[in-house]
Amino acid sequence: MATFTLNVYGEMCPAPLLKAEAKVRDMAAGDLLIMESDHSCTVRLLREHLRTLPCRFRVEMVADGIWQFVIEKR
Repeated sequence: MATFTLNVYGEMCPAPLLKAEAKVRDMAAGDLLIMESDHSCTVRLLREHLRTLPCRFRVEMVADGIWQFVIEKR
């Protein structure tokens, strides 16, 4: 199991969504992607999109205006 990080601070949609999707598709089952964003629109769109991918995820606000996704590929 490998862990990857992706920082998309300052990036506007759909760039964070496309980067996360590409990384999840390249990962092996059981791998983790930890992604952080500072845009609330990214949180909403990524939540919707991740439901269509073979993964499970959780998201939480880790600081004021900073959200962290922990995505595990199934």
